[in-house]
Amino acid sequence: MKRMLSFFVRRLGAALFTLVTMITLTFVLFWLIPSEPASFVYPTAQHLTDYQLEHAHHLLGTDRPLVEQYGEYLWHLLRFDFGSQWGGAQLFENSKLTEVAIGPQLASAVPATLSIILGGALLVVLLAVPLGAISGRRIGSIGDRAIVLIALIGICTHPMVVGLILRTIFGNQLHWVAPGGYCQLTPDANAPCSGPVDWASHLVLPWITFALLFLALYTRMIRASVADTMHADYIRTARAKGAGETRVMTRHVLPNAGLRVLTMVGMEIGTAIGVCIYIEAAFGISGLGSMAVTALFGTVALDLPLILAVVVVITAIVVIGNLAVDLLSALIDPRAGDALRDKETKSLAGGVI
Repeated sequence: MKRMLSFFVRRLGAALFTLVTMITLTFVLFWLIPSEPASFVYPTAQHLTDYQLEHAHHLLGTDRPLVEQYGEYLWHLLRFDFGSQWGGAQLFENSKLTEVAIGPQLASAVPATLSIILGGALLVVLLAVPLGAISGRRIGSIGDRAIVLIALIGICTHPMVVGLILRTIFGNQLHWVAPGGYCQLTPDANAPCSGPVDWASHLVLPWITFALLFLALYTRMIRASVADTMHADYIRTARAKGAGETRVMTRHVLPNAGLRVLTMVGMEIGTAIGVCIYIEAAFGISGLGSMAVTALFGTVALDLPLILAVVVVITAIVVIGNLAVDLLSALIDPRAGDALRDKETKSLAGGVI
């Protein structure tokens, strides 16, 4: 328990350091991007005057020193306040500026994106583990070749194309599930659709689209792990003691492959968020991907506060996801925590961080 607590504290400290570093780099880099906030305050002005530029910067607070803005931004983040975006700002005759808060948009976008990622990842594991086990036990068989071929077809097809095909066939033509949109998981009488049933029916096709893209990678990884493990000494010992094939696979072979899958899940969190951009576009879901596209390709200029908020949230998801994966790996196999600790010690001793 003491060793696990030490491992948790070290990993938590590394996660917080990574998060703060990424927030700092993102804040500095994005504020160096050329973008004129006055274009949002005076969207109808063809040529901005010096007064309009100065007035807009003062109203938005961008005329203050960068260090002061950074400190205020960190203070707001500690209170889970992401500030206001430039887009949608309206200036009235009394020089009063009304802005659109970013927090409520993130509150609706983050659950949609996380629902796609978590549900899709669970479906990938449920499909890849048995398929990889079947394929790994009989390398070169007809079943093995068929599974590898189907998985490769899924990864070679763009997720937006897969999503549009599934939406057209099963949503628009057959009407088996909802063709698109997102419904919140918790019941809400004022919402047009809500509850677990509506939530799942709207996400079935996005989950399948997500799973088909990653199925080939995880199936082949489990296939290789099973094929290598089947000839290990402890597998032969288990069989010599009279263990059946089902017990050998479930108690000895698949747990070893499961650790590799868990490690890959942590590495693919950032990629999964990028894939969600296409899935959200194909099924009309307003998630983090939609917010990023809106911020980057706005009609006026780059909405830097909105871009910064999206990047910070994505960074937090990746950092927290990797922390959870490390902790689960250490709980499943305590040797994983020892290996990470030994690796860190050797790196520091060798002068490599």
